[in-house]
Amino acid sequence: MTHVVALGEVMLRFDPGEGRIRTARTFQVWEGGGEYNVVRGLRRCFGLRTALVTALADNAVGRLVEDLILQGGVDTSLIRWVPGDGVGRAARNGLNFVERGYGIRGALGVSDRAHRSRSAAHG
Repeated sequence: MTHVVALGEVMLRFDPGEGRIRTARTFQVWEGGGEYNVVRGLRRCFGLRTALVTALADNAVGRLVEDLILQGGVDTSLIRWVPGDGVGRAARNGLNFVERGYGIRGALGVSDRAHRSRSAAHG
C-alpha cells in the first residue's frame, strides 16, 4: 500500500560545488523536483511508502534519474517511459544547473527543460 503519491517532473540537477557554472569542469549530480523532494523526504525521514507519477525519456540520462529515485526509496512503477529520438527533439529529461549563493549573492539556477519527456507524455 502506498501512503503518498506525487505528480511532477524530476530533473537531473548539476552542482559545480564551490565554483561557478560558467567556469566549471566537473559537477556533482542528483535528482530533484518540488513534488518529488516531498515524497523522497517522507520516505527517508518517516518511512512512508511513496510513489511518483512522472515521465522520463528512455535513455541513459532518464535511467540515471530513475536510479537516483530508487536510491531515495521512492516507487518508480508509475513512471511513463517516453521513447527518445537520440537528439532530444521528441523527448528530453529536464536538466537543472545550480550554483550556490554566497553572502548577499543569491544562488544561480539555470534550467534546460525544452522538449522534456513530461511534455511529450501529453501528446
